[in-house]
Amino acid sequence: MAEQELIMKLQEAIEHAKTSTFYHNHLLQKRIEKLEDFKEIPFLTKNDLRNHSPFGLLAAAKEEIVQYHESSGTTGNPISIWFSEGDLNRIVNRTNETAVLFSRYDTMIVRFPYAMSIIAHTMHETGKSNKTCIIPADSRTSITPMSRVIELLIKCETTILACMSLHAIMLAEVAVSQGLDPKVSFPNLRAICTAGEPITSFRRNLIEELWGVPVFDNYGMTETGTIMVDCEYHHLHPAHEDFYIEVLNEDLTTSTKPGEIGNLVITTLNKPATPMIRYLTGDTVRVSEDLCRCGKSIYEIHGRKELQWRVKNRQFDIWDLEEIISPLSSRKFWAARARDHVLYIVIERESTTDKVACEYLDFLQDQYGVEIKIYYIQKGALYDRQEPLSFGMKGKPNYMLTELELDYILNSLD
Repeated sequence: MAEQELIMKLQEAIEHAKTSTFYHNHLLQKRIEKLEDFKEIPFLTKNDLRNHSPFGLLAAAKEEIVQYHESSGTTGNPISIWFSEGDLNRIVNRTNETAVLFSRYDTMIVRFPYAMSIIAHTMHETGKSNKTCIIPADSRTSITPMSRVIELLIKCETTILACMSLHAIMLAEVAVSQGLDPKVSFPNLRAICTAGEPITSFRRNLIEELWGVPVFDNYGMTETGTIMVDCEYHHLHPAHEDFYIEVLNEDLTTSTKPGEIGNLVITTLNKPATPMIRYLTGDTVRVSEDLCRCGKSIYEIHGRKELQWRVKNRQFDIWDLEEIISPLSSRKFWAARARDHVLYIVIERESTTDKVACEYLDFLQDQYGVEIKIYYIQKGALYDRQEPLSFGMKGKPNYMLTELELDYILNSLD
């Protein structure tokens, strides 16, 4: 949109936000005449959201609210987010932009957690809006362990599977353990919709290789609902009509250049019940130097800032790690830790013949300028298969090894 139109929408967003108790003080008499004025507004942080939940950021009358969600609380007290009916309709409209193209002829298994998080409800309602048949297979209940999801995929002739990317890999393994071939045994499956964690191009390729169907990603958060969805060329594009997006360098002042990774800052433009003005999301993002074939800018979500590994002066994120392991024969389940100027990566072994060539480790050291050690460990060391409910039931995936876990693994290799 044109700059003057954007400035007007930003000012409208500020005036709307000031009807909440938090923003009434946070924004005071802020007015913007140009985009540089907007950059003087202080960031909204997760601590702000935590400290002023549940009602501090509510900018709508209680009778307008139809849904409430909370963050998981894994990194602190949960944050409260309220939604009006209009908010939810806009989220569904944004999700409908994904190139998966839900229809009345589809049956979709929704394998996200329904309790408190929003993505399961988003996918559920988006499917319903297209008359898609929904199978609500919550990922955090004993009623639908992964083995039952496999059963539902077959007997219900499911056409779309909606789940976290790691769960798609886990479900493929469960299918194989039952004597099935994910690329053959589910002839009706036509697509997998992922959300809930960043999906790298390397993991996308792995999932498509395992299942033989395309993957469509959805990026969002409890605080906003869907922000970006995949186009037909499998690239994420934001809904610029609903969000003003900043990608900032570590100084949190200057914008990144195309191709650089920066901090994602979100401002809501559609006057939601819980407005976000310059929300410092804690996620990192890269805007590609190249345009997508559809003509839009390509966004790559590189994940949480706390999910990074620093070795000397080199920072690694989940994209770097999955690029490193992508040429290996086993690359499904891994975790890592940086210690003593070394990046340690451990991968669950898929075959007894798995090994990492010394030449490849030398190549990695030349490529990244730091020592990288890769170890194969027995299957089940990272994700327990003995108890069916424990495999894939831990909530958010954890790719960070603790010091004790790394010590245990290294000692067991001796």
